Amino acid sequence: MRTTHRMSLPAGLASLLVVWAVSFADGSFPGPQTPSSPEVPVVKVAAGPCSADFVVSDSSGKGIYDAKIGIQIQYGFMGRLKLDLNVGTNWEGRARIEGLPEKIRRSAAFRVSHGNQSRLVPYDPQGNCHAQHQVILRE
Repeated sequence: MRTTHRMSLPAGLASLLVVWAVSFADGSFPGPQTPSSPEVPVVKVAAGPCSADFVVSDSSGKGIYDAKIGIQIQYGFMGRLKLDLNVGTNWEGRARIEGLPEKIRRSAAFRVSHGNQSRLVPYDPQGNCHAQHQVILRE
């Protein structure tokens, strides 16, 4: 004997809404970062052992929220492998990229930008595989 169960669309949406409401009953709704959430945005790739940490601030030393950090890297045999990475900073101006390749084909640089301001920060994995960059964007 075969039994089929059908649920109407409104009943299915209602049950989904109940599950969602129960899962966030403690008040921890996902949303934009606030000063009480210190998590640093991290992009993880599996291209190598290197990493880069960034602190992006304005001329007064205040961290810049959602500054964009991007890089394009060619690596591997004859530069056939390519990475195109982007990450935004948190409210403290912090971001991290992990798993960068140790050997690259051509020179590369991180482009750090916010609004109409931008700076290039060289990527030198041979000289500093675990780089920490302080970037000041004048606004």
